[in-house]
Amino acid sequence: MTGTRLPTAPDNTINRASGEIRLVHVTKSFAPGSFAVKDINLTIPNGSYCCLLGPSGCGKTTILRMIAGHESPTSGEIFIGGQPVVGLPPVKRGTAMMFQSYALFPHLTVLDNVAFYLKMRGVPKDERRRQARAMLERVQLDHLRDRVPAQLSGGQQQRVALARSLITNPRVLLLDEPLSALDEFLRLQMRGELKSLQAELGITFVHVTHTQPEAIALADLVVVMDTGQIDQAGSATTIFNYPTTPYVARFMGGQNVLTGTVVGETGGRLQVRTPEGVTFEVPAGPSAPAQGGTVSAAIRRDRVMLRKRDRAEAATVPPNAVPGLVEATEYQGSYIKVTINAGMTHAFVANVPDAAYATERVLAGDTVLASWQPEDVHVLSKPDLGDAGVPYLDITH
Repeated sequence: MTGTRLPTAPDNTINRASGEIRLVHVTKSFAPGSFAVKDINLTIPNGSYCCLLGPSGCGKTTILRMIAGHESPTSGEIFIGGQPVVGLPPVKRGTAMMFQSYALFPHLTVLDNVAFYLKMRGVPKDERRRQARAMLERVQLDHLRDRVPAQLSGGQQQRVALARSLITNPRVLLLDEPLSALDEFLRLQMRGELKSLQAELGITFVHVTHTQPEAIALADLVVVMDTGQIDQAGSATTIFNYPTTPYVARFMGGQNVLTGTVVGETGGRLQVRTPEGVTFEVPAGPSAPAQGGTVSAAIRRDRVMLRKRDRAEAATVPPNAVPGLVEATEYQGSYIKVTINAGMTHAFVANVPDAAYATERVLAGDTVLASWQPEDVHVLSKPDLGDAGVPYLDITH
């Protein structure tokens, strides 16, 4: 999206030098002994696109509301641009928030919806409408300025809400599930426009989502949350390819997780055996557990090779392979998602390229062997201790 320069808000008390956000030992409790957020420490760099990612109830929206000033932490500090903001009203924080419902005024035109916050700040009518038109040009909606929200599509309403959030020239834009109300086509379109707009403006975006592909596509920093705490934070590449815990590996949807006991070492690799009898190899690094120790490892679904298994092979299973029965196949365009019942707590999944699948088709009920190369195994820093209470959300990419 292109257009004129952002209008300058009349409130000069806000320090716009930096939109860096720091949360220091932030805890939020709504009832004694019940924590929505517990001892969060997080730095979101100035000018970055951060996605807070996790299932419902994990605390991500609570964090967003505390940054905005709509909730106060029970304990801990929040800094924006180096300035402590706990106790400051939202208007003094240099933030703007775009709500999931858009919260547009149905009786106001698009132009007046966008100009509303400037009206609240006492900006004269002609000036606030001039600034609102400039913002509508930026989001390519100036031609609809005289319509009311009911006359707009869902995507157009979202752009109006975005323009209204940006009209005060914030240093931080907070977005609460902004794409959840859109259909898939619009969601993909607006995802690209949000990323482009953030890069153009250079301000900090903090975006709450429960959708893994959305976070991976948008974020410089992905923060994966679980039950009020941060499980892992890093770049999208790091989170997807190098998860540190079984929860992150499973939640991101592209990994299979195996857990077993170290039973030997050969050629710089540990032999690990699962309770089901599957043997796999992992690098014997300096922090590797001793004989009898527990190891969890992740194998990307698209690194798994699949072939049918005949009865003659039933007595033996080679290392780095899982036998099982095909439960389901799902066509995903460029690949086929094959779900395998291997007698484990979680299904084992292979994403088979469409060309390979065409060569050897497998169907529900077929006996198969799923295998991988040892170098495609990523050792998790925390072993799987049963994932008590952790939801398993199988998100296809």
